[in-house]
Amino acid sequence: MNRQTRKQRKQELLDYIQRIRDENGNAVIDINLSRETLYDPLSLKGDKDLSGDIYDYIAAQTNVIPAHIPLRIRMHGDLAEEDRAALPAIMHRHYTMKAYDISWDLMANLRKMIFLALFGLAVLAVYLVLALTGKNALFTEILSVVGSFSLWEAVDALLLERPELRRDFRNNEQNLNQTIEFVPPMSEDEGE
Repeated sequence: MNRQTRKQRKQELLDYIQRIRDENGNAVIDINLSRETLYDPLSLKGDKDLSGDIYDYIAAQTNVIPAHIPLRIRMHGDLAEEDRAALPAIMHRHYTMKAYDISWDLMANLRKMIFLALFGLAVLAVYLVLALTGKNALFTEILSVVGSFSLWEAVDALLLERPELRRDFRNNEQNLNQTIEFVPPMSEDEGE
């Protein structure tokens, strides 16, 4: 891809983000809801959750929106008052659970990174001692590979996995703080 094409695509993305922002600077995502597609059929009455398609749609629409831009989700549909009252709490619970999941992944990533770094350094220290004494060359080389691989994986966890998890956490925070509003269903002309 040449420089001009990249510049054009970047401008298209900036234009899209500007087009969906409202007068307050919020990125507005419109969702067409119906009672039939609102809830996940596997969820029970006391712990109802929204259809995964709704969360997937929100994720797809907000994927390119920077995390610092607040979201405003407009639900278009003729929903019962009980659904309107329950929907924000259901969505907040969903994104809170996702935040816990990402936090646990971040902690696991940190433990993995520390363990692999310490293990790799210990193995390389043993390798260095054995290399200086000149004993058992094959075992020494195996220790070199194991130690190097462990350090490489620790660096991978730090430089590749951790930034992605942090980005996921920020994007989820954006969804946790989103504003939800309900508007009448769109007419056929507005939806096109």
